[in-house]
Parts: sequence; structure tokens; C-alpha cells
Amino acid sequence: MAKLYVQAVPPPDLNKNTEWFMYPGVWTTYIFILFVSWLLVLSVFGCTPGMAWTIVNLGHFAITYHFFHWKKGTPFADDQGMYNRLTWWEQMDNGKQLTRNRKFLVVVPVVLYLIASHTTDYQHPMLFLNTIAVTVLVVAKLPNMHKLITGRFTQKQLVAVSEVIFGRQKVESKR
Repeated sequence: MAKLYVQAVPPPDLNKNTEWFMYPGVWTTYIFILFVSWLLVLSVFGCTPGMAWTIVNLGHFAITYHFFHWKKGTPFADDQGMYNRLTWWEQMDNGKQLTRNRKFLVVVPVVLYLIASHTTDYQHPMLFLNTIAVTVLVVAKLPNMHKLITGRFTQKQLVAVSEVIFGRQKVESKR
């Protein structure tokens, strides 16, 4: 029987900076690295499991925020500056929102937060630090934040950020 439908294959991600995240096994390796980091912190510092999860969560926050949401551009010169004004998060999956990779990278900090908070029995200093870390990471990953943070904020960008954080309320500017 003849094929009635055309099977379209999505174009390959030509960005060498983000294409590695499409490889099979990256998600498993990512989770494995987090677990090994927890074991390392647990054995080196000799702290409680909850405190070790908090340290891993805060380390994950610092590393992923810096490399995914702060640094711009790509280390490869063959893209002719195409990605110079984009963070790694904005480059990933060719800028498409709500892809499987992006959802995975949103779920990981939330799960780390839940594990760290539960294993520390929701104690005040650790709960506060874990909550700040997960809030900043999840807000940075929202689709409304795409290409929003470019260094200097305009009035329009500040209004958009406040709408994302505080809801869709009208924010009046003082003039």
C-alpha cells in the first residue's frame, strides 16, 4: 500500500552549543550526576542527608543559573554571531517553548527542592534557601521570560517581569 502521508523529520539543531542536550541518555546522565554529587557531598562533608540535598540543590541552582540563564553566546565561532545575544536557555531547541527538554529542566529543580525540603524537615534556614533557589530558576525558565533579560532593563521589560511574578495586574508607571 502506498504511503498516504508525508513523514516530516524535524530539522537538526545546528547549534553546537545546545545540540548535545538532544543526545540519548543525557537526562539519565544529568540525574546520575546529581545523585553522585549528593553522595560526594554526603561523604566529604559528613553532614546529614537533608543538608547534603540542600547543598546539591544550591550548587545546582548556582551552576545552572550561571550557565543556562546568565552567560550569552556560544563558544563556537562558526555561527557568525547569530547567538551572541541569547542565553543557552534561549538557544535550546531552536527557541521553541515547552519542549520535552525544557520541561525536564523545569522539573529537575522542583524535584530537587521537594527532596531537599522534605529531608531537612522543612527547617527554616534550609527551607528559605531552597525556596529562593527554586523560585528564581523556575521564573527564569518561564516562556514569558524568553529573550527578556538582555542586560539593561527598559520600563516595558520591568513591567513584563512584574506581571510574570505578581500576575497579570496592570502595573502603573510613575511619571
